Amino acid sequence: MADKNPDWGFDRSLVIKASAAQVWPHVADPIRLSRWWCPPPTVQINFEPRVGSSYEEHYSDHSYEYVLTGEITVFDERRCLAILRWANGRFGRSGSVEITLQPHGEDTRVTIVHCFDDIPTERRGEARDFFADGWDFSLELLRRNILRTD
Repeated sequence: MADKNPDWGFDRSLVIKASAAQVWPHVADPIRLSRWWCPPPTVQINFEPRVGSSYEEHYSDHSYEYVLTGEITVFDERRCLAILRWANGRFGRSGSVEITLQPHGEDTRVTIVHCFDDIPTERRGEARDFFADGWDFSLELLRRNILRTD
């Protein structure tokens, strides 16, 4: 039986030259979140901005399609959005993505923490390889979207 850890993950962050008030709408609004979460326009995210809301992530790039469901577990105005996502089992039964905004002088540090529930030890490297570059790319898309709107 594989060694399992109920809470394993990694984080990515980027400082954006904007206040948390400018960044938050790009995190808290599902339409804006869909613009940087994954290479647009391949993903459409739906949720109500409140704890307990259902979460849906529809992905389609004409060669691969999926729908992930879950729920919003944290919605802390201008500070944090956390999502529990039920997965297909490849990296465990579920995972969470937490997006945190922290003041960094006049700018904002945006940190994404991606954790996996019950991930087999031997799958951790694969999970990091699969998601880490994507989160770096997504954070850069977020930065560009914010700069475009100001």
